[in-house]
Amino acid sequence: MTNMTELPAHALITETRGGEAAVHTHDSAALVERLLAYMGLRNDACLARELGVPPFAISKLRKGSTAVDTDMLIRMHETSGLSIGELRALSRPRH
Repeated sequence: MTNMTELPAHALITETRGGEAAVHTHDSAALVERLLAYMGLRNDACLARELGVPPFAISKLRKGSTAVDTDMLIRMHETSGLSIGELRALSRPRH
């Protein structure tokens, strides 16, 4: 992967919903797409299998109907080998 930088502190906001922490990144759909490419996976189902989550969890991220929660961020980190900062950078919108 190329040069990854951390997002500014204001780019990551954590809130609690029903006892679960939600990590809001710029664009969870972009994170899913870039993680697929980085890991060399064919589709969302493959990513879900690698992360050990049901496919609908990836679908919700792609649609933006849910934020990347702490558990998902840790799963992505452990599965991909990317640091949390690198994952945050992958979620940045590209201009």
